[in-house]
Amino acid sequence: MNAVAEVTDKSVVDPVSRWYAGATVRNAPRIYVPQNIAEENIFPPSRQLLAAHPLVEKLGQEAISYVLAQSTYKYMYEIGLLETRFVIDCSLKIINGEIGTDVPEEDKREAITIVIDEGYHAYVALDFIIQLKANTGIEPLSVPQTNGNLDAVHRGYEALPRSLHGTFQLLATCLAEHTLTKDLLSIGKEKEATVTFTKVMTDHVSDEGRHANYFARMLKDYWKTVGTDDQKLIGSFLPNYLRDYLAADFERQFDRDVLSQLDLTADEIDTVLQDTDERYSAAAKSYIDVTIANLVKLLDRNGILAHPETRAVFVQEGLLTV
Repeated sequence: MNAVAEVTDKSVVDPVSRWYAGATVRNAPRIYVPQNIAEENIFPPSRQLLAAHPLVEKLGQEAISYVLAQSTYKYMYEIGLLETRFVIDCSLKIINGEIGTDVPEEDKREAITIVIDEGYHAYVALDFIIQLKANTGIEPLSVPQTNGNLDAVHRGYEALPRSLHGTFQLLATCLAEHTLTKDLLSIGKEKEATVTFTKVMTDHVSDEGRHANYFARMLKDYWKTVGTDDQKLIGSFLPNYLRDYLAADFERQFDRDVLSQLDLTADEIDTVLQDTDERYSAAAKSYIDVTIANLVKLLDRNGILAHPETRAVFVQEGLLTV
């Protein structure tokens, strides 16, 4: 008889069975990058406005493919950074008793599944990068060691006493997982991207929803054990952290770097950026506003805004109505 079937306590069976039945790492075949990315978009063009600009289109399909390939590299590297340097680290701290006290073994076991899942997602992202380089001969402009989101997290650590780093990491991981889940759902629905890229996104999101729910539950339970003074300190800091974490690169340095590799003059590069800036800025601001609103609802649902002074700060900052 299957060992899982022998367990009669459904509170134990359900999360285990769900993971064994659905974890991507257990049941997904390898995803292969197309051999010729000139024949299909390796990244959604709607997410990279440079690709549709007349000055870039004038350079031909090779230039368009280059722009989309660089956007893919950036996206995949950022997935790897988030998973390996943030989510896995938080999960390991839960497993090893560094975050939370008296965490049930069942919850530690579920955190181990997250380590496995997220390690696999980082693996898929890196495998995608390796295949893309081999198939196209296009090298990524850089191999990032951090990004804006991780930098914001580290600034959060610097703003808080060391004794609250674990609490903040759990909270920040919960916010990041919910943000990533919605991002993956959104980008996975893009119709213009290759089936390969979409497959990576849909496989990933199938695990992320479960991870997001896990961290939300852990945060809700853990927050009840946080002292009032610590809740006040973290609460007063959170609005600025949300804005820092979700800050967009309005200088568009990445886009400028990509354009500099094409056969464009300095004036033409400025023209491309200027012509696409209004749409870029509008999309970025809309994304930030919607995401902050969603995260504020998440914080409210899980008791973070139940503290009167924290709630007052969010109201004062215009992130919450009374």
